[in-house]
Amino acid sequence: MSAKRNMINRVVGEVSTKEDAQEVVEWFSSTIEGQQHLADMLDKDAYVMGDDLFSDKTFSPVQSDKLFKKIDREIYQKSFRRTSLKVAAVFLPIFIVSLLAFYFNKQTSIFEGVKYTELYIPYGEDARIFFQDGTEVYLNSGTRIRYPERFGIRQREIFLDGEAYFNVTTNSKRPFIVNAQNTSVRVLGTSFNVNAYSESEFIKVVLDEGKTSFHVQGSSYSMTPGQLLEYNKITGRTILSNLSKPSSASLWKDNIIYFYDTPLAEVLKVLERKYDVKFHLQATGALEYSYTITTKHTDLEAILAELQKIAPVRFDQKEKNIFVTL
Repeated sequence: MSAKRNMINRVVGEVSTKEDAQEVVEWFSSTIEGQQHLADMLDKDAYVMGDDLFSDKTFSPVQSDKLFKKIDREIYQKSFRRTSLKVAAVFLPIFIVSLLAFYFNKQTSIFEGVKYTELYIPYGEDARIFFQDGTEVYLNSGTRIRYPERFGIRQREIFLDGEAYFNVTTNSKRPFIVNAQNTSVRVLGTSFNVNAYSESEFIKVVLDEGKTSFHVQGSSYSMTPGQLLEYNKITGRTILSNLSKPSSASLWKDNIIYFYDTPLAEVLKVLERKYDVKFHLQATGALEYSYTITTKHTDLEAILAELQKIAPVRFDQKEKNIFVTL
């Protein structure tokens, strides 16, 4: 205590350092012990000043005024800080909740109506897009996809008419759902191909990685990697089978033409979408043939030449019109 008293005396005598003066004022204004000591000092000085008005040990009016103003200022600042903390204790949680609500509203559509974006990939083109969660999607020719500007907080849901390959970012709390003609594919994080053109009789799903469940008419079908699911939209029949090369189903995204025992009618549909051409069948007998081929050729004429080597079917091309004969 003697050290503190000596420091106080130096401050009162205006011979202390600035740091010592700040420490004394802090002690006076923020501690009960300091406030009591200050009161004792003032009482003592008042008594001495009453006994000996000419004592040089008492405060001068200027010194007293300076000290009181400084103490008042420090006490006010302390009081203001304590009041600010009390106000912050009340309003800070509200502010944090509001900030979080704003953030989640920017990331999801929890507080507003869902706004959808629709994208169509015309014949002869393909595309690759990324959703806000990091999910990667390849879109084949003639594909239409509808998706929200921001995914919901409970699920990530899109609508597909066509063919797409998905690399879905894993999120166990927000399943990714692909809706296609009264069916849905539900995943948490995986890679899979969906072929679901509205004009096609079948919806086909091939799973490369992860786990997938296919839902239709109240039924659910779980899939494991390497499996193909075929759903017949006309008969309602669902077939699940194992593939030796499941990645072949998505070779289209690498610009590779792949057919395996594929009927000519389906071959023509695929080529029409990819090259934006129109086939005209002039010999119905040509539909009896099927094709197995894998080619990296991007030129349609080269592909047609390869098809002609497999079966006795001829293709006569005139600009965007191709006539199929025997």
